[in-house]
Amino acid sequence: MATKIKGIDISTWQGTPDFSKVKAAGVQFVIARAGYGQNNIDKQFRRNASECNRLGIPFGVYWFSYALNAEMARQEARYCLEAVKGYRLEYPIFFDLEYDTVRYAKQNGVTITKALATQMVKAFCSEIEAAGYYAANYMNNDYAKNMFDMAALKQFDVWYAWYNATINRSDAGLWQYSSSGKVNGISGNVDLDYALKDYPTIIKNAGLNGFEKPSTSKPEEADPDAGVPEWQRAAFDKLVEQGVITTPEHWKGRLAQQITVGEVMAIVANTIKD
Repeated sequence: MATKIKGIDISTWQGTPDFSKVKAAGVQFVIARAGYGQNNIDKQFRRNASECNRLGIPFGVYWFSYALNAEMARQEARYCLEAVKGYRLEYPIFFDLEYDTVRYAKQNGVTITKALATQMVKAFCSEIEAAGYYAANYMNNDYAKNMFDMAALKQFDVWYAWYNATINRSDAGLWQYSSSGKVNGISGNVDLDYALKDYPTIIKNAGLNGFEKPSTSKPEEADPDAGVPEWQRAAFDKLVEQGVITTPEHWKGRLAQQITVGEVMAIVANTIKD
């Protein structure tokens, strides 16, 4: 496990963290709840996002789903995208479908089956990707086995809740390893996470989340004749045209250089007919 970056995930339940203390405690990234359901923005999201950006703490977000079908999940993605506008996100946007999602759906006459849950993940994450953001899915071991068709979702990274000393999956990008952590600057418990991928580098190199993809083209070479007056360039072209200068490539790039007496004599001699 080469990459293991320390982070936390938070929502309104963590109140108003002192992010300066959080950063000083060694937290290297934050996953903040942007909202839940049909456009319910987390009460602390704006503050959490602004503080992370202000202090240079890389962060991503999750949206807790109360969708009843795939189209509602897609709409939740749109709400989430609107919520994150104007913020610098260096971690993914995660879809979060949990037991309370299933409970709520059942109360509303909908049974979320494995097939439906998988469709909802696809709908949400595809909408996020279509907007140019990095999408991923949250789950625990139970849902990985029984609620999601993992083969059908293999294109999306996994944020995996597994409260043990070692992780039992090799495909997780983020590992939530505790729900009872203590971090200076936060009152009460907080979820603790490890990033198992260098998401800021991956996202920036791919040009996602609003970042401009680094250019792979070579920078244009400076024109060595830059600054040469146009009348001198015109004179050079005329001498080439009239056959006075027979090796123009030799002189290209040297128009701004000093010329020796010997070179002048050679050019003049070239104009003399035998």
